Amino acid sequence: MTIHQCKDYNELSNVAANWLNQRIRKTPLSKIGVATGNSPLGVYRNIAKTANLDTKSLSLFQLDEWVGLSEYHHSCMSYIEKEVRIPWEIAPERAYYFSPGLTLPESKIEAEGAAHFMEKKLDKKGPLDILILGMGKNGHLGFIEPQENWPSDECYVSELAPSTRNHNMISLEKTPPEFGVTLGIKSILESKEILFIVTGTEKKGIYSEWLKKVVTPKFPASILWKHPGVTLITDLNLVGA
Repeated sequence: MTIHQCKDYNELSNVAANWLNQRIRKTPLSKIGVATGNSPLGVYRNIAKTANLDTKSLSLFQLDEWVGLSEYHHSCMSYIEKEVRIPWEIAPERAYYFSPGLTLPESKIEAEGAAHFMEKKLDKKGPLDILILGMGKNGHLGFIEPQENWPSDECYVSELAPSTRNHNMISLEKTPPEFGVTLGIKSILESKEILFIVTGTEKKGIYSEWLKKVVTPKFPASILWKHPGVTLITDLNLVGA
């Protein structure tokens, strides 16, 4: 594992964007798994502003999605469209979402179908070249939540933890979603490289636990210790914490 310690979020975003920039230039046809939320936002915006970087041939794969949203603009799909696909000038047919046609799964049954749809796409297209991940406040990856046993290796429907249901992406939803659909452990571990972004002072405690390298389903992000190609970029300095 390669770890880059940054002084603040601005430096983190620049370092992570430079890392991603180098790989896009080397492999313009890269298949990239895209996380949403606050952690990678600066990276995506920096890539959009990078001069002479051709991102049009990339393919995007959604990491996760809420199930049962009332508003499309609260969705992970909307975020990816706004912050990644459109600014990076990637054609719509090169973006793979759990639900085709820019629709969202409204029920657990629909989400199960969406999980199957994405798993078939991943099986057909091959492993991701790059997977961009953040870490949740409870140690989750995507919507792989802490639990007693590891979940399905493949894409699946996850029951969301209370802390996840309080995410600011869905703070205006009248009824926060109870479920999410997410990539599984198989897709994560088969990814050729992983860019792991850990930021936010509220995550210092969980980050400290993660550094102990104890791999357990009670801490989904710990599975990354089993991957040989993780680059961690963080602005959390635990000295004196």
